[in-house]
Amino acid sequence: MMLNPLKLHPSLRIQCFQIYSTKCFSRGLATTSEASQLQYASDLRFPTSSLSCHWDTVAPEPSQLRHASIFFEKQPPAFLWSAPKFKTMDFGNSPEVCFLGRSNVGKSSILNGLLGRKIVHTSSKPGRTKMMNAFAVGGSEDNGKNRLVVLDMPGYGKGGRAEWGTQVLKYLGKRKQMKRAFLLIDAEHGIKKSDMHLLGLFKEQSIPYQILLSKVDKVLFDGKRNPSQGALDFRIAELQKTMESVLEMVQPNPEDSTCAIGEVISCSSEKWIDGKRLGVDFIRFAMLKAAGLEHRPVKKMAKVMDVIPFDQLPEFDMN
Repeated sequence: MMLNPLKLHPSLRIQCFQIYSTKCFSRGLATTSEASQLQYASDLRFPTSSLSCHWDTVAPEPSQLRHASIFFEKQPPAFLWSAPKFKTMDFGNSPEVCFLGRSNVGKSSILNGLLGRKIVHTSSKPGRTKMMNAFAVGGSEDNGKNRLVVLDMPGYGKGGRAEWGTQVLKYLGKRKQMKRAFLLIDAEHGIKKSDMHLLGLFKEQSIPYQILLSKVDKVLFDGKRNPSQGALDFRIAELQKTMESVLEMVQPNPEDSTCAIGEVISCSSEKWIDGKRLGVDFIRFAMLKAAGLEHRPVKKMAKVMDVIPFDQLPEFDMN
C-alpha cells in the first residue's frame, strides 16, 4: 500500500521523505555504477591482444598483467605536488613516467583509469591542466625506489600555451628520474602536425617515448549497443591498420635507431570488457617496465643432457 507523505504527522512525514530520498539516491548510485562499467555480451569474441601492436617488444604474460593491476590497486594513489615550472619541481628518487597529448585527447580521463581513482581533474574545456602534476602509486615515500611517480602534463594545441611547452621540454630533457614519456593520440583522428612536431623533439633529444591510442571505444563500438561479431571483427582489423600506420610514421625505417618503444597500445577510459577498462593493464605493465618495476616470470630451464662425442656413438647396422 502506498502512503501519501502529505497526510502524515510532520515527524513521520520527514522520516518518509528521508527513506524515499535514500532509496532514490541508492538507485542512482547503482545506475551510475552499472553504466560506467558497461559489459558486452559474453558471446562476442574480443581478443585483448588486438589492442596492441608489437614490433620490437614482447607482449606481457597474464601473470605480468595481474602483477601490474595489483601494483596500481593495492593502495590508493597519492597526490604529490604541482609545479608551474621545471625549477620548482620537488626532488625525489622514485622513477617517473609522464603523459602528454593534445588538448581533449582524453589524457586526464585515462590517467584516472590507470590510477584507479578520480584523482586527476578532467574537463571538456581544452587546457584544463595548467601545471605539471605528480602522483605516486605502489608504495610509500620511505620506499621511493619501489614506487612509481606519474606526471600529468599540460596539453598542447587548442587551449595550450607556449610557456607550458617550454617547461615540459625542460622536464623531458633534464629530469633524471624520467624513464619514459607516453604520448596519447586520438584513435579516431590519428597523428596531427603538432604530434609530429613533438615526435621530432623526442628524436632530436633522444627522449624515450611510447605511443598510446586513446578513445578506442569510439572506433570499436558504436554507441551503447553491442555490434555484431562480424562488425566487431572488421573494426578490430581497421584498428590494426591504424596501429600499423602509426608505426610507419614513428619508425618508417626499421634499421634506424630510435627512442620509440616498439609497441602501440590502444585504450579507453569509458568501456569495460570482463571487468577491465580496455588496454589499462597493458599500459600499467608498460609503465612498470619503463621503471624497471615489472614482474619478471621465472623461466624454466631445460634439463642438462649428457653430450656424447660423435666418435663414441654406437654403431648401427643400416642394412
